[in-house]
Amino acid sequence: MFIQGYYVGASAMTPVKANQGIGSSSTDVDDILVELRNPTTLELVASAQGVLQSNGTAACTFSTSQSGSYYIVVKHRNSIETWSTTPITIGASSSYNFTTSANKAYGDNMKEIEPGVWAFYSGDINQDETIDILDFPAIYDDNDNFAFGNYVTDLNGDGSVDILDFPLLFDNSDNFIYSAHP
Repeated sequence: MFIQGYYVGASAMTPVKANQGIGSSSTDVDDILVELRNPTTLELVASAQGVLQSNGTAACTFSTSQSGSYYIVVKHRNSIETWSTTPITIGASSSYNFTTSANKAYGDNMKEIEPGVWAFYSGDINQDETIDILDFPAIYDDNDNFAFGNYVTDLNGDGSVDILDFPLLFDNSDNFIYSAHP
């Protein structure tokens, strides 16, 4: 998966954590939470945290062995919650690639960031599954306070909450972006 605001081109993202001196890897982007949801009841079956890498990959190990079909749900601190289009068969070693087409996400709910490459929308700062006016106060406050470091309001991942973060929030808010799921 790619995150819209962190994407720099050529199938790569800014190594946000590495830029902030968090951890020792030069390719760490950010933490994500991956959930497996029952396809009928939508109840949470398992969840695991992973570290997204600059090439868009993340490895997640679930504490219990899960086999079967589940919706894959990915949560990130300033991106819109994104679900797989359909339940995906999960085995001992499975993978799912959100980046190849909009239809990999439920409701085609991703942004084409370069021809044939898709990413999760950035800007859901308050994590209410909608990018809207309620996300603006936090980014304005951090901008006014010259926030520098690892902030949820740093939508482009450059380590500074500033005017360069606003276009993503304005565009996605103006386009009524929200989480789509069953």
